[in-house]
Amino acid sequence: MSRLVILAALAGSACSEEPPPPLACDGVIRTVPGEPGLHVPLGSSIEWSTNPPATGMHYPIWARWDNHYTALERGYWVHNAEHGGVILLYRCPEGCPDVVDALLGVVRAFPADDACQAPVQSRLLVVADPLLPPEVQVAAVGWNAIYTASCFDPYVETFARARYRKAPEDLCADGVDRGGTFIDPAAAAN
Repeated sequence: MSRLVILAALAGSACSEEPPPPLACDGVIRTVPGEPGLHVPLGSSIEWSTNPPATGMHYPIWARWDNHYTALERGYWVHNAEHGGVILLYRCPEGCPDVVDALLGVVRAFPADDACQAPVQSRLLVVADPLLPPEVQVAAVGWNAIYTASCFDPYVETFARARYRKAPEDLCADGVDRGGTFIDPAAAAN
């Protein structure tokens, strides 16, 4: 009889727990198994186990932090993720200035990283990625973690804060100039 009471109590407690709220925009968070962060020559073709990639092989140099890139090969920003950065991605074949502005706003609102030295404010990038799956308009990548969504959801900032500095190399040295545009934290988003 006592076994039945325990089972009933367990069943009652399981039913009283609320499931986590669903993410807007069909948002999905995935943790992916880590792969060796091996360096490959610049321009090498790299096949990753996920789309977008969040671990594995990458180029030996990384892109300059606090920048918006309309074109940046994945091999660079995967290295940024290995250094504890978060990459905010978007795919908008027809253009989506409101989504880009929202992602830039996330970077501008992010707290300054005390491990970084000027000119670096934080280890964040905003990158146009035409290789994202067609159903994904917005994604965020931290080492071994991916967030994807069909539209912009402010949750992307929560993901960025949770995954920031969670990587095998906690390094805030600035990367190389790959033609991005500086995201000025003092600029007001329209």
